[in-house]
Order: sequence, then C-alpha cells, then structure tokens
Amino acid sequence: MVIKPKFAVKSIFVIATFYKFYEEKSPIEIQLILKKFLLKNNILGTILVANEGINGSVCGKENDIENFYVFLEDLIGDVIFKESYSDFAPFGKLKVKIKPEIVTLGKKITSKPGKYIKPSDWDKALNDPNTIVVDTRNDYEYHIGTFKNAINPNTKSFREITDWANKITLKDKNKKILMFCTGGIRCEKSTALIKDMGFENVYHLEGGIIAYLAEFGKNNKSWKGNCFVFDERIIVDENLDS
Repeated sequence: MVIKPKFAVKSIFVIATFYKFYEEKSPIEIQLILKKFLLKNNILGTILVANEGINGSVCGKENDIENFYVFLEDLIGDVIFKESYSDFAPFGKLKVKIKPEIVTLGKKITSKPGKYIKPSDWDKALNDPNTIVVDTRNDYEYHIGTFKNAINPNTKSFREITDWANKITLKDKNKKILMFCTGGIRCEKSTALIKDMGFENVYHLEGGIIAYLAEFGKNNKSWKGNCFVFDERIIVDENLDS
C-alpha cells in the first residue's frame, strides 16, 4: 500500500518511507539482497534491518521507486509506504545497516502496540476532553510543528520517552492516551511501553504525521507549523513539500 499526498506537486524525486515489524531470521541476507537491488536501480537512502523488522527512507526516480515497492513486498510481504517529493535527491548515498532495533528504545517490551486511529478520525480524537495527547518525537521536532494540545515530553532522543512515561500518574489511567510521531514507527513502541505500565486506553495515529498531512494538507484542522523529516530537506510544509 502506498500513501500519496493529495496536495503535493510531484517533483523529480520520490521519497519513500516505510517500516515493518516482523521476525527476520537472516538480517545479513536481507541486507545483501537489498543493497544489490537498490544499487542496480539508482536508489539512495538509509535502511535499518534487525531481527524485529525493517525501517527505511529512500529516494529515486518514480519508476525506480515503484519497482522497489514491488520488490520489497515480494521479499517480506505487505508494507505501507509513504511518499513525498523533492526537486533534488535528499540522500547522497546508500546505507543498509544491521541494528539491534529498527527504532531504539533500549527496553524490552512485552505488550502489543496501542490501537490505531485513522487520520480521518484524528481531529475528533484530539478534541475529546478525556484524552492526553503525546508527541513522542524529540524536543527539536516538537518546536518545528505539532498537533494542538500535544504534550512535549522534552526528550533529546526516543529512548528518553521511558523517563517521561515513568512520570505518568495513576489518576491518568482512566484517560485515553493518544500518541503520534512522524511516520508511526516510534508509536509502535511507545504505546506498547505505556501498556506495559498498566494503561489500557492507548491509541496512536496510523501512519503518523505524514499520513495525516497526506490526507488533509493545508486543509487540516489540528496541525500547527511544519514537519521535520529525516533527510536533507529537514523540514516539509503541510503539503509535504520542501
């Protein structure tokens, strides 16, 4: 599945971000297969591979990226890709790395992630007075742009979210906890972390900020500011344009 922004003007390069949690028994083999295909198809970017899955952001010409979608899904099964566009290649080289985690929390999690809220239902969820809305990104990203009513955990790296989580009081257990991040991957772990602590009403934005802005662009009701992305564009606007 490919999430394409409705309001962005297509440019020379397509940037595709993706992740998938699954049991990967042979990260080294996957690393070699990916490198061979990506180099052959002139695709640049960074991909992380671990036993827990895959996480990446790559760029290339439209036809090459379309071929990559087919290739990766043949390799590991269904993947949700999120697109944005640029007039220049935001990555200067290709890196396919093997890591202990595809998003570093540094803590063993036993619960499953929270429930998804679709971008079309996100604005309504934010306006529910019985909610705590948490931006799981770092402090720098928060100040570039965030959703209204969102709490800033004041973290410098994602693994510090555990310090914030330990401060949640028991009186908040009956409230809904809504979490969001750029593409959705950090919330897969942060919502599971909160559930490990005994909270049950835990939700996160499906596809992250990118999916929300792809759906609504500047017509959205709840996003304030711009969005930090992990490539050389650094910041994109509400239409996911650099």
